[in-house]
Amino acid sequence: MTNKESGVSRGGGPYWWSLVLGFVLFPAPAFALIITLAFESVPGSVSLAGAGTPNATLSFGNVSAFEPLNPGVSRTVGASSYTISTSVGIRVTRVISLSPNYTLQARLQSGHPLTWRLDGVTLSTGPATISTSLPFGSVPHTLSFVVPFSHAAGPVTTVLEVTAIGN
Repeated sequence: MTNKESGVSRGGGPYWWSLVLGFVLFPAPAFALIITLAFESVPGSVSLAGAGTPNATLSFGNVSAFEPLNPGVSRTVGASSYTISTSVGIRVTRVISLSPNYTLQARLQSGHPLTWRLDGVTLSTGPATISTSLPFGSVPHTLSFVVPFSHAAGPVTTVLEVTAIGN
């Protein structure tokens, strides 16, 4: 699923932002037999298309350093860039598992010119550990990306892969 969002840079050109969230199950220890992952909308944040499923799309809408933002989107402006963020819920359910908690990892499915972060952890194409002992259930996370003022305006699509591994 993709969903394009537009925005305006400091230079006035449009930006298109898209983020597809996905779930991949990797082999885990024998006591972590079956767990499920679903994305959830968080009140006061950007609503997800496909909430309650393991594949969801998040639309930041029009984003810029200084223009108004859509409800649920936050912005921090720095000297040479600005950061856009929102919260997203991740529900991990223990179906058949003796695991007391789980490790959350995330990665970008392809290289990207912007800096993407989940809970402050910078993402790349390799798996990054977000947290190692999360409780089962729904946990809100902060998703953000940094846009340098020098970044050329234009469409951008990003696919983020999130993995839950029973401990």
